Amino acid sequence: MRKISQRREPSDMNHHQEADRNTNKNRKQQFFRFFIAFVGVSCLATGVFLLARRPYIEKKRVEKAMDIVESIQVGSVVVKVKTDDFEVEGEAYEDVYEVVDEYGEPIDFEHELFSLPDEVELRAVGTIGIESIDCLLPLWDEASVVSLRYGAGILNKELSAPGQDGNLVILGHRMKAYGSLFNRLGEMKLGDEIKIIVEDGTSYIYVVDEILEKLNPSELPTVIEPDIDDGKRVTLVTCTPTGVGSHRLIVIGHLAE
Repeated sequence: MRKISQRREPSDMNHHQEADRNTNKNRKQQFFRFFIAFVGVSCLATGVFLLARRPYIEKKRVEKAMDIVESIQVGSVVVKVKTDDFEVEGEAYEDVYEVVDEYGEPIDFEHELFSLPDEVELRAVGTIGIESIDCLLPLWDEASVVSLRYGAGILNKELSAPGQDGNLVILGHRMKAYGSLFNRLGEMKLGDEIKIIVEDGTSYIYVVDEILEKLNPSELPTVIEPDIDDGKRVTLVTCTPTGVGSHRLIVIGHLAE
């Protein structure tokens, strides 16, 4: 008996080929839609995480600063901190003053951070408090990248000291988070008091008598020179506007006799 083979008509073959192509096309479209949805959800989740993370970090920064203040108040003036904790966005000495090494070359602060050990020691000279803006911070003997993450720092302690003649220049970050570091410095008014308590318990109260709300960074040398012949003066320096930092906010006070 002869076996009769069935032969597909060209139209049937074309129909099946077209169906296969449509199936593959649909699969590609489904994969593409899934991929786009996955990317969208991932971006949304990342954004939510970052938005939630920043306030959390700032809350922990404030808590850490207060812990350090309490340690200083009971006599512990040397504090160990991790080098890579509580980084501040854009932290540097930009437009404040030029820092050079022993060869006269500008210091690369990013390189400086990489060259530091995992932990560094910070030395406090005391605390700085501004009651009118509910600010109480450690006052460090230097204004370094790491020290300014945890409080305020003296620009050059060899040339000026609390309660002494000269211009005591103190730097601090203007954080975005309300109440963090010098965030509320812009709320200060003439007549407000700045209270510095040094490690032996001596208090120095400075009364604010001048506020420069928007100083161009190029003009900073005129207000931060340590040998300004202006009695016993304190000069607080931070960035403004908050989150931008294009200019400097300066608060100046003199020791109340």
